[in-house]
Amino acid sequence: MKSMKKLAIITVIAGSLLGSSSVAAFATPQTDYKAALVVYKAAVEKWKADNTAAMTAFKAAQADYKAKMDLVTPVRKAANAAFKSALDAAKATFVAAKAAATTAEARNAATTARQAAVAAATATREAALKAIVLPVKPVKPVLAPKPTAPIKPVKAEKTEKAPASNG
Repeated sequence: MKSMKKLAIITVIAGSLLGSSSVAAFATPQTDYKAALVVYKAAVEKWKADNTAAMTAFKAAQADYKAKMDLVTPVRKAANAAFKSALDAAKATFVAAKAAATTAEARNAATTARQAAVAAATATREAALKAIVLPVKPVKPVLAPKPTAPIKPVKAEKTEKAPASNG
C-alpha cells in the first residue's frame, strides 16, 4: 500500500512536470533572439555614444590646433618680413658701395659686407623660426566597428500529416 502511494505521487509529479509548458523554464529560439536583440540595441547605443564622444573630442582638438596655428602664422610672416627688409637693406648698401668704389679692394669690401649682412639676416631669421613652437596636429580617431546584429531564428516549416490509411 505504501509503495502504491509512492508510485501515485511520483506519477502525478512526473505528469505535472512533463505536461506543463512553462515558457520561463524553457528558452525558445524566439525568446533567445529577443534577449539578444535587447543586448544588441544597448550595444548599438553605446557604440553611437562612444563614437560621437570620440569625434567630438577630435573636432575640439582640431579647433584648438587651428587656433594655435593661427597664432603661429603672423610670427612666421614677421620673421620673413624682417629677413626680406634686411636683405633689401644689404642690397641697397652694396649697390651704393659698389657704385662709389673705384678700386678692386673697395668692391671686395662691399661684397664682403653684403655677404656678412646676408649671413646675419639668415641667422636672425632661422633663430626666430626655431623659436616658434608648432602645435601637434590631432590624429583622427579610429572608430569602433559597429556591433553585429543577432541572427533571426528561422521558423520551422510545418509538415503535413500523412493521410491515415484505412487498412
